[in-house]
Amino acid sequence: MTEWIKVATQLAEEFAPRAAEVDREARFPFENIERMKEVGYLSSVVPTELGGGGADLATFAACQKIIAGACASTALATNMHLFGVGAAAEGWNGGERAAEPIFRMVAAGVVVGGSLTDAATGLNVRTSSTPAQPVEGGYLIKGRKSFCSLAPVLQFFWGTAADTETGRLLLFGLGRDTPGLKFVDTWDTMAMRGTGSWDVVFEDVFVPDAAVQRGSDPSAPPVWDAAQERTFAWFAVSIAAVYLGIARSAARFAYDYVTGRTVTGASLPMARQPAQVAGAAEVELLLRPAEAMVNDVISRRAAGEILAPSDIQALKYVSVNAADAAVDRCVRMVGGHGIFRKLPLERYYRDVRAGQFHPPSNDVAVETIGKAALGIDPAAEPRWPAD
Repeated sequence: MTEWIKVATQLAEEFAPRAAEVDREARFPFENIERMKEVGYLSSVVPTELGGGGADLATFAACQKIIAGACASTALATNMHLFGVGAAAEGWNGGERAAEPIFRMVAAGVVVGGSLTDAATGLNVRTSSTPAQPVEGGYLIKGRKSFCSLAPVLQFFWGTAADTETGRLLLFGLGRDTPGLKFVDTWDTMAMRGTGSWDVVFEDVFVPDAAVQRGSDPSAPPVWDAAQERTFAWFAVSIAAVYLGIARSAARFAYDYVTGRTVTGASLPMARQPAQVAGAAEVELLLRPAEAMVNDVISRRAAGEILAPSDIQALKYVSVNAADAAVDRCVRMVGGHGIFRKLPLERYYRDVRAGQFHPPSNDVAVETIGKAALGIDPAAEPRWPAD
């Protein structure tokens, strides 16, 4: 079996020298994606029996953390291709066979991606303002989605819409060349500038019944089962890995910076200053518990536990906020030089900010975690839609 961590390390060494250019020019790293295809990384989570690399969640997370430390945009963009495929592969290993056509596509080199976020509302997952009108043989969809990472290269798109007659959420998949399906470059951001997370426009797109999976009634209480848990766990763990990978790169840079410089008139390095010692300790005390939490979640799932929503949301909340705070502390350690764009710390500082915007937001996570701790059934009272 391929040693994926070694592959990821080699890719990171290749990607790191051009990460600043990708960020500064806000360009999509086509060459990185092609390289990942060449080495099979984009099919690393597909079952080996179907032509993939067979990587499990622990291996996938470790690889994403390594790549994120070199080029965060590349790691995050490909994360949106890999996490869903990996979650489905875990289900396949448990006997579920429905996703085999997708696995074969991915193993053949097809890049998949999608968006669940409506541009009009910013909401996703259980609700959609994108209307799907029932017509003979399928649906006619109009609307617009946001945050479709990998848009410049994806070949198969999946998204959501709402049945205008029943209100049910629909999950559907389409080829890139489907008539009326358009990808629009709207990605002009302060962070993750190379992810190619464009908008997707549906101009009377016909979606055949065969391409649609119908969800539950959105007015009904949410269902939490093994399939739901798999998808959200793979997403949360991999998102945590990406942002902790950025923070670890920031920490390495800050530690090397203060160790390699001396204070004028002194013979000791900056690292010997009490403030720098305390700063490094604060960074470690932020990152180590978050990293341990990632490992704990992976271990519990590997032992067969189906985690509760609050467990998964706590992982995402703790990880992205710890990464934020750790990079902030790294900037303080380096001082004023840290804001110069010639140093990578400024890029880490901006990129790590994007973590808080992945679902669930901090506010929604706090609500879910608090209610679970107090024994409050979230389905027993009104609540805001999940974001």
